[in-house]
Amino acid sequence: MNGSHFDKQTQRERTCSLVHGTWRCVGAKIACAGACALMVGQLLLPSVALATECADPVGAMDEVAAAPVTPTVAEDTAATTAPAASTAPATDAAPAAQATAEPQQTAPTGATDESNDAAPAEQNTPSDNAATPANDAIMPCGVTDVVGGSGVRVNITVRNNYTDIKKEETIEYVKGIALVDGDQSALDGSALTFIGLGDLIVHAAYDSASNKTTLTLDISKIQRQKEEQKYFTEYKENKSKMTTTYDGSKLTYTGTEPGNIIIGDPDDAFKGDTEATGKPTINEIRDDYYTRTHVYERACLVIPAAESESESISFANVQNTNFNWQLDTGPQATAGVPNYDADKYEIAYECWQEFENNEPVAAWYSDNGSHGSLPTITKFKSGKEYVYSLMLKPKDGYSFSDETVVTVNGETVKSSLSGEFLYVPAIKTITMPTSSENEALENLNVNDVKTDYAPGEAPRATATIPAADADKYEIAYECWEEMDGSDPAELTPVAFWYSDPAKYPTGARRIEHFEEGKFYMYSVELRLKGDNTVADDCMMYVNGHWAHHIKTVNGVFAPNADNMLCEQPIDEWRAIDVIEINGATTIFKAGDKPVFTANVPTGSNSLPQCEFWTGSDGSEVNSQKFWDQNITNHIDVFKPGVTYRYGIYLKSARGFYFTPDTKLVINGQECGYQVADSVSDEDSGWIYTLWLNTDLTFTPEATPTPDPQPTPDPKPTPQPEVKPETKPEVKPETKPAAKSATTTATTKTVEKTTPAKKSDAVLATTGDTTAMTVAALGIAGATVAAAGLAATKRRKR
Repeated sequence: MNGSHFDKQTQRERTCSLVHGTWRCVGAKIACAGACALMVGQLLLPSVALATECADPVGAMDEVAAAPVTPTVAEDTAATTAPAASTAPATDAAPAAQATAEPQQTAPTGATDESNDAAPAEQNTPSDNAATPANDAIMPCGVTDVVGGSGVRVNITVRNNYTDIKKEETIEYVKGIALVDGDQSALDGSALTFIGLGDLIVHAAYDSASNKTTLTLDISKIQRQKEEQKYFTEYKENKSKMTTTYDGSKLTYTGTEPGNIIIGDPDDAFKGDTEATGKPTINEIRDDYYTRTHVYERACLVIPAAESESESISFANVQNTNFNWQLDTGPQATAGVPNYDADKYEIAYECWQEFENNEPVAAWYSDNGSHGSLPTITKFKSGKEYVYSLMLKPKDGYSFSDETVVTVNGETVKSSLSGEFLYVPAIKTITMPTSSENEALENLNVNDVKTDYAPGEAPRATATIPAADADKYEIAYECWEEMDGSDPAELTPVAFWYSDPAKYPTGARRIEHFEEGKFYMYSVELRLKGDNTVADDCMMYVNGHWAHHIKTVNGVFAPNADNMLCEQPIDEWRAIDVIEINGATTIFKAGDKPVFTANVPTGSNSLPQCEFWTGSDGSEVNSQKFWDQNITNHIDVFKPGVTYRYGIYLKSARGFYFTPDTKLVINGQECGYQVADSVSDEDSGWIYTLWLNTDLTFTPEATPTPDPQPTPDPKPTPQPEVKPETKPEVKPETKPAAKSATTTATTKTVEKTTPAKKSDAVLATTGDTTAMTVAALGIAGATVAAAGLAATKRRKR
């Protein structure tokens, strides 16, 4: 009898049935062995055998062990560990009864639990490879079983598939106290870092009777506000709460071996190994599906509102304020509060501002605090106008209101609330007398310099002098230079433009118009008028920014007073929502040298400038030589026991900016960070550069010291000669089996094109190399890179 041809599609359409929890393979799956009807008849169990197995499943399994007559498949024992509450669909139910694999039914060596590839404990984020608790361990395996009495083998490969989900929980500390389930006494003495508040020490007391722990924070030094305040910590994974749930399984038929067409009697296909045709083997894959729930916790500290309203201050008195200052004397703090009000309020600061054309140009504050970018008044100058203001601060239990009446030196003045403070502006204006002799100039100002030329525009003279200084000095000339930065160590001028044609160097190439992508440097020279001179400590400002200057025969010259990277105007600025960093190496062993491999996807609007590590012992290392060469406590290799934190410095691409809500994703996982430094626009709040200390840390463990080798005997005892026939048998090397393919399903997949790591030449285009080069030229103050300056100019549009 000739066998019939069955293609792969026909075989694939055969199904598996479930009989009392044991998977039975329908004989149609071995269609390649012969006629379909004949093989189905050989594989199906007699009704008597089925009745016997239904009555005694254990006995049926024993029969399998004794003689492979009843069809049975050895299942992965991991399936029995799935939580009892999980219910798989009826069509894909997990096996209820597990058959024990016979000695020949061995699992593939490569089919191991993915949970062994655990993510580092320091990186508390859900991962495809997150470690699974022991009680949820799932061990995939492959089995080969004999179905019925036909000699047909069934080879099943088991694959575990995990879906990771993130669950967030908040532990609330009301008035500094929280009650949690279980024994959390291990938290005693640890610190919680609250955003905007700092570290608070945790005191933990466990009650075994209730199986609860009382957690207490010391909030005695936290001042209550008028309204309830809440402070939060960052989310952190609690690995002890991770759970794994069994979701069901799916069986997939992948083929039958051997796959050749049998010629002759189909019964020959089911004879023993010694027969000519061999045993057919049915190959199948069983996919088991699990859900892993990662629990992330944070603490919330609730500080209730103040229990009682503070007493309102009706009258505030300030006395002894000095308004009689002499030329060349510096401002000093003189105001005071009467003794009878000393317990109610105090002077936060006094302020003097120098005005020109109704605009403040310099200021002095008694608290030496940062109150803006104006230069500091060091002494009162001839002919200048000064305005005095002050700020009052209430003490505990008291508050100001809009009805508070303020007097200064006995005269009633206007005031306004600024939060809880009371601001008293423009209390007194004084004008210093004009000196009969010319004084050395203390400040030089150049305004209205255009530094935002678009490609194709021609340079032009735009600088002006304040009207108040028009009789003291004037613009001698302005200059633009096109700079060539092909040599990283030096910027070289290759073309020029001067407002005074007589200043052009002989044979120099002239700048007819600005070209896109090229870097230009601005200089200006001032010429003194009359008998005016410049003081040795004179300050010069160009467009309000301090500029280094050099004295000339009749004035001063400011080289590199400003600079510009010529670019097309930006129609719309856009926020960067996510910073994506790929390929970063964030885990090392003790003794490893630092390597820096981070990059960003093609077209990213976040431009990495450098990577760095900081150690808990104060050590540092930076990927850029410019910063790395100045580190004294340098990380040459990572040391055991030291905790290292990963950091990165980024700039925004042209037309983009960071925000306080910008997220950081490193190697596909969202990561927390703290801003160590940044450059931003005060008006819009847009951020253009970020130095970030991330939450990625690791602590290398010490490498175990190997046992010392025994010292060889100086006089070794002769050993008897080994004859060839007694030579030990050399066993062939056993190569490890390749790891079987597994499938892992996750809740989030990040797929980005990863470019090669940026070279130093690429980083130079973002501006830092320009700043380094200018510093190398010895031009003090040119610390802002060209791209950064260009961003500053664009903001002015």
